[in-house]
Amino acid sequence: MKAKKGISEIFGALIVTLVTLAIAVPLFIYYNSLYSANKNAISSGFNKLNEALSTQFTVIVLNYTPSKVYIYNYGNTIIYITQLIVNKQIINVKFELKPNQLVPLSEIAPNLPSNLANTTIIMKANGNYYTILT
Repeated sequence: MKAKKGISEIFGALIVTLVTLAIAVPLFIYYNSLYSANKNAISSGFNKLNEALSTQFTVIVLNYTPSKVYIYNYGNTIIYITQLIVNKQIINVKFELKPNQLVPLSEIAPNLPSNLANTTIIMKANGNYYTILT
């Protein structure tokens, strides 16, 4: 009889081990994918924040006409301007503002209204939106 008892203890330990592995493997796969998704989200957020911090420009207003409103890039990276929103009107542009470059707004978007007083202008630069004139 002792031989049978020993065999049942081995089978019992084997069954407990298999049940533990059957539960552990799906949990490992689930938490590993959850970790990867969070890691990618954090990395993406960090890259966006880094781009926002490296985008350094100022707006110089001499007069409220497009040729007298200037954008100056005082940072060390190129600013890619892809969109202007002027009073809810979207204007798609493709302009590179190099470091230490000063350009009038009329050079970025030539078809702006002649008077920009009381006009809201939002600029999309390096993937982020900035209010440049209100």
